[in-house]
Amino acid sequence: MLEIQDLTFRRGEDGNLLAREVTLKLEGNPTVKIRPLTKGKLQEIHLLATSENAEEKLKADSEVILNGLVEPVINLEILKDIKPQMASAISTAILAESLGITQEEVSKQTENYLSELDTELKKN
Repeated sequence: MLEIQDLTFRRGEDGNLLAREVTLKLEGNPTVKIRPLTKGKLQEIHLLATSENAEEKLKADSEVILNGLVEPVINLEILKDIKPQMASAISTAILAESLGITQEEVSKQTENYLSELDTELKKN
């Protein structure tokens, strides 16, 4: 029988989702500490990402990192200067943890989405 603890993310005594250390898919295998995003937060970010507004789309990327990255601690000012490959790897790790899939699966789904988007843009 499925247990409640199998259905939910684990929370600490403070009520926050528990973070865990993960290895990023980058040269040197750096590690970060992340916490998963809840379904509600994922839905908020999805709405930003699928918005027609370019600023909101950019904000979606930032929201994944700002809400899911625990260590190293970064703020919006640092995020502005983050290397694209680091931002991508961190976002991928957070989304994988949140969705219960591997980082490779997140990357593949992202590639498929970008390919479909490119095809649509070429049609127009």
